[in-house]
Amino acid sequence: MFIGSNPAHALTFGFSQLGWEQDGEATGAEVVGTFSGEDKDGNGSIEFKFDTENNEVAVDNEVSAYEMNFFSGTSTFMDFTHTLENIDLSVFFLEYTIGDSSGLIVSIGDRSLGNISNYDSEGFNNRAIVNQDGQDNPITTSETVSISIREVPEPTSSIGLMLFGLGGYLKRKIGTKLVH
Repeated sequence: MFIGSNPAHALTFGFSQLGWEQDGEATGAEVVGTFSGEDKDGNGSIEFKFDTENNEVAVDNEVSAYEMNFFSGTSTFMDFTHTLENIDLSVFFLEYTIGDSSGLIVSIGDRSLGNISNYDSEGFNNRAIVNQDGQDNPITTSETVSISIREVPEPTSSIGLMLFGLGGYLKRKIGTKLVH
């Protein structure tokens, strides 16, 4: 391992994207979600990889979980959720450089599962785009609004906190007995 490099381990990230409009009108719609992954090849990024030859997730895939929720606000669209179980994995794209605050995510609903919604965080002219079957026009961000990605901190171990507290208590008890 090189000095300054981080060991590979699974991390969880949250993301969001606001500023959606439909036909020039603000909608209050929003995209929020999470993904987990591991930089297995040490290149500083987490990437979803698909083996097109065998039509399956690649052995060296780095994304282990993905969930994107679209809340439609006042648009004419329906709310929807994308996960690794209900999207077309052969065209799913997720690439995130660790430590950056933005990335690129494209998820296309799997029509065989009834998922008729699509999401692209950069879409058309660097504006994010959401479309659904049955809608005349997609909705887009009102301007170039990058997706915002942040690492979700791992929860602190309650056992570790209890042991730390117990250690402090015992040290105090032992210290007071030696004084008397």
